[in-house]
Amino acid sequence: MSLTRDDLKQLPQLLQNDFELKLEIAQQILDDAVVARLMERDARLRETFRRAVLTEELLRLPEEFRQFREETTPRLENIESHLGNVEKDVAETKERVTTIEQNVAGVRDGVQSLQNWQRGEVGRRAGEEYERKIVRRAPRIFGAGEGGSPIASERVGEQVSMWMAQAGLMDEDVPEDSDPLDADLIWWKGDKVALAEISLKVDRDDVLRAKRRAAVLRQAGLEVLPVVIGAEWAHPETEQFANQEGVAWRVGNALSEALVAFRKAQL
Repeated sequence: MSLTRDDLKQLPQLLQNDFELKLEIAQQILDDAVVARLMERDARLRETFRRAVLTEELLRLPEEFRQFREETTPRLENIESHLGNVEKDVAETKERVTTIEQNVAGVRDGVQSLQNWQRGEVGRRAGEEYERKIVRRAPRIFGAGEGGSPIASERVGEQVSMWMAQAGLMDEDVPEDSDPLDADLIWWKGDKVALAEISLKVDRDDVLRAKRRAAVLRQAGLEVLPVVIGAEWAHPETEQFANQEGVAWRVGNALSEALVAFRKAQL
């Protein structure tokens, strides 16, 4: 005997009291397409499936997340606002720090410049005092004769100017760094003349300057000895350089042979 459509419609009533059989039949007749159509057609069944799949905790998540978003959004906006202010304050602080650093650097440079000036001024004054002392002791260094500083002594300056006039030299004929009138000390014994450059530390420039200025005076027909005088050599090799250039010297208490010879010369 075959089952009719009406017989199948009565099947749910027959299975009402046999839950396990109902599950077995459902597993056999339900497939993906049937379940999907059932979800579309029956809202009550769709809700039943949804609750079977999703726990109450999961179902509450959307609402809880909405509440969380409503609560946290203003806080995040407030934090962002504070962060904006902090970033602005940090930027302003950086600018102030940069300005302070620049000011400190300027002060440091100023202090360094002042220290350099002070050291230079102290050195200049010490050099001037040393030069005055050497000029006062010129007779001990050069022996008999006369002379002095052509800058400080009018008489010495006039004598040097007379020699240059005898050589036919005008001011424009003599380079500034070779002018005997700017020498530190000039001492003469008749036609024998010593032209000296004085420095606490004698260097190559002192040697060359004495040599140039002596060469100018030689044009007046004088026997001129270039000399450098100092408390010490600026560099160990400067002594050898002076000897090579034919420049006599008195450094510390030591004298070159050429200066000793000039010292012994008589008028």
